[in-house]
Amino acid sequence: MGVDSVDLIQLHNLVEEDEWATAHGPGGAVEALARARDEGLTRFIGVTGHGLRIARMHLRSLERFDFDSVLFPYNFVLGRNEAYRSDVEELIAVCADRHVATQTIKSIARRRWRDDDSAPRYSWYAPVTEADALGRAVRYVLGRPGLFLLSSSDATRLPAILAAAQNGPTPTDDELAADAAAEGMEPLFDGGELERI
Repeated sequence: MGVDSVDLIQLHNLVEEDEWATAHGPGGAVEALARARDEGLTRFIGVTGHGLRIARMHLRSLERFDFDSVLFPYNFVLGRNEAYRSDVEELIAVCADRHVATQTIKSIARRRWRDDDSAPRYSWYAPVTEADALGRAVRYVLGRPGLFLLSSSDATRLPAILAAAQNGPTPTDDELAADAAAEGMEPLFDGGELERI
């Protein structure tokens, strides 16, 4: 890469118990990254993940190590799951108290692809494409102080995401519920078989 150091290294998807224990254990990835930070190879260390268990696992990770950032799925449809919403609220509060950056993903996730979907697939999930609904999905996340919104892995959506981030009010729950119904939005994760991607 032609650099002596990087700003941020993130451990991905520390959600399975055995992987979490290995990463946090003696000689594990967390220890190695802390050493890399001490040596100036990286400035910050983060932890990321998917699924409905990830907010709870990030809380466990933060009990064990002073991560600089966390990354997790956040959108209106996922927030309808009361247990996930509760875990996310607790995570956001802990991160705010400890000055940990909170990065969000899947803001414009519509649902998983279906066999009969004919649109080009630039991501593993179908994004919201209707302009007004996409704008409200973006502003839902940005309307929450302290949350960062990461763009979609579908790069064709980037101009619309940037435009939405620049203007418009924070949407109401009624507007978001109407968008979810009109767009056929579904949770990407269900706590069971849809947890793995």
